Amino acid sequence: MSDRQGYTLREAAEALGVSTITIRRYIKSGKLKARLVTSKFGESYLIDDLPLLTKPSSDNATPTQPLINRIEQLSQEVGYWKAKAEWLQERLLLLEAPKQAPKHRWWHRLFRH
Repeated sequence: MSDRQGYTLREAAEALGVSTITIRRYIKSGKLKARLVTSKFGESYLIDDLPLLTKPSSDNATPTQPLINRIEQLSQEVGYWKAKAEWLQERLLLLEAPKQAPKHRWWHRLFRH
């Protein structure tokens, strides 16, 4: 929670495991109470408290769903960084490879002594 005594849209979305657009829909439909405050970038919503919202989806939606979403996100990030590390390792091997002798230019063969 920030020092402004409320949750921002992003903080609320992360806490509930939904997108910021869904948080805006909750505010518009009245599921969440929010207030508009003026910041240096214009007006933005602050949410005072976050009730436990149930998703209208299937029966297997549990309070652990935000954790599962976060684990999936971290898994994707790990995959990205693994691919990045493999690419960097390939580049490093190319840099450490022995240098090839420079080829002679065609005119060097013509003017040999």
